[in-house]
Amino acid sequence: MILLKSNVQNIFWLGRYLTRIQYLCAQFPFQVDEEAAQYAHAFALNAEDAIELNELLLDPTQVASFSYQFECAKNNIQDLRAVLSAVNYAELSLLIKNANENRGYICDVASECQDILETESETIFLFFSLGQGIEELDRQLRLQQDETTTLAKVGHIVSSLEYLGWSDLEQTWAQLQQVPNNTHFFHFYDSIQRIFEADT
Repeated sequence: MILLKSNVQNIFWLGRYLTRIQYLCAQFPFQVDEEAAQYAHAFALNAEDAIELNELLLDPTQVASFSYQFECAKNNIQDLRAVLSAVNYAELSLLIKNANENRGYICDVASECQDILETESETIFLFFSLGQGIEELDRQLRLQQDETTTLAKVGHIVSSLEYLGWSDLEQTWAQLQQVPNNTHFFHFYDSIQRIFEADT
């Protein structure tokens, strides 16, 4: 399947948003003030303790909230109507409708959306997985979590992307592998963005 770069970006960001939502769902509600403060500081959120962070995540006007992140994922899915299979798009649309009607379903819907997307074509799932891996690495490096498994996962994805002509990632990926830190992560991420933004 040949994808427009705009479609690739939507798939990539869908992977990021759904992964972000699922992680927050697993942590919510934050109960330990130190952990909440660490998370808030890592992502520049205006919260000093667990109560403030939990309130922020439930406030739909906040960009870090469940509602806002899900809205972004919903927009990505709608923009992929012509790319996803008709059956999968119909199922995703129904899930979105359920979540819109009851925001309490967002966590369940995010997980079900991922299950559906895993049945898409190999190319679509590759870029979806790239988004997932980038989101996981971003979080793990910010929160000083173990990134070993994610690095291996992204390494396989980068190797697969080379067959699609994405060879420009090699240098920044090698640097990130050798020294996993925020600086090298952002260099690698910038190289992905440059490919997205390059003329087709």
